[in-house]
Amino acid sequence: MLRTIIAMLCLACMTLAFATAADETLDIGPITISLDLGSVGSYVIEKEETAIIDHRKPRFQYEISPASIKVDGIQDTVQLEVHQMSSSEPLEDAISERDQVSGLVHCIMRSNMVPVGEDLETKPYDIDGKEGVLATIKSDSENPMYIAAYSPDQKDGSGSIVCIVGSDFPWETTKGIFATIRATVT
Repeated sequence: MLRTIIAMLCLACMTLAFATAADETLDIGPITISLDLGSVGSYVIEKEETAIIDHRKPRFQYEISPASIKVDGIQDTVQLEVHQMSSSEPLEDAISERDQVSGLVHCIMRSNMVPVGEDLETKPYDIDGKEGVLATIKSDSENPMYIAAYSPDQKDGSGSIVCIVGSDFPWETTKGIFATIRATVT
């Protein structure tokens, strides 16, 4: 009986250690982000240089901090970008009369994940307990890319930080990754 209890405790500890090992935590720009990559196999994370860009209308500066997660030698299977604006900006409303996309969709379109001129299908999507956007790029109809964006510091429809995560994995794997995303403003 005692051996059975000890064996069960050891098995439970091994399972917990394996589950914990699948969580990855990264400091990217102004946030610490964690996500579970246990379903993707072996991977390597590469952080890239932060770029500073001047936004023209409205006038503000923003930083883009990217990282790529290469899975089993495949380039950019999961991509991360954190956009930090110098001021809190509207994220849910149209960015201008001429451009009717929301601030979150605009950030996705300006990310390095979306090829120039590519059409996006977007819909509301809850991520990390916040209201965000899910975009789908179907340039390869058999292997679409999924991109989720949200603001961890959003209040009253505006925010200064946008977290963007893209995945080339099939939807079921991507949905599992997106469901584990947690960001903390540092």
